[in-house]
Amino acid sequence: MGVVDNQLSYYKTMPTIYYVPGRGGRLNQGLGLELSSRGYDLMGREIAGPGPRDQSNPFASLSFQEQVQVIQHDLKTHFWTPEALVIGNSFGAYLIAHSILQLGEFPGKCLFLSPVLGAVKTTGMLFKPPKSSALKDAIETRSFPSIILDIIVGSRDEHFVHEVAKKLDQLTAGTITIFDGEGHRLSHEIVKDKLDHWLPPTLS
Repeated sequence: MGVVDNQLSYYKTMPTIYYVPGRGGRLNQGLGLELSSRGYDLMGREIAGPGPRDQSNPFASLSFQEQVQVIQHDLKTHFWTPEALVIGNSFGAYLIAHSILQLGEFPGKCLFLSPVLGAVKTTGMLFKPPKSSALKDAIETRSFPSIILDIIVGSRDEHFVHEVAKKLDQLTAGTITIFDGEGHRLSHEIVKDKLDHWLPPTLS
């Protein structure tokens, strides 16, 4: 990654964060709860997990490309500034990555936690998310947008594609940190420490 000053200016008020959790995750649980406890307002989308569909969440019933288009609209409408803060966890990061790829740019700052970045074999089975070749090709041909992106992931995360991440790391500004012995679900202490350093200071 290029060396840049990623420290944002002080905020006069607590900014709203755009957050897309992984499959079955909730905005008001886990990382979302941690962000809320710090005083941040959240906007985002929830992806359906296994089991019956939540009829109160129409986003979960959309196709992959339709979900990407909704996230694109969210970003363009509410988070299209250099001060924007966007966080994606697991498959949520994958959706955000495709949204930014198709937009061709993003002016804000992104954080991906345990991101899904493409097809991978897990415990003998092939996990292949939608349009995985499109994201991989964009990264390998260096056509993925040069955004500000930090990634944290565990060394034992079966869903993490290391070779793709290394190439993405070369295209974007920010850092990638791999935590030894951690799996797909990072410890609460690791996530809290990253937020302490990644979130911008405020004047309030």
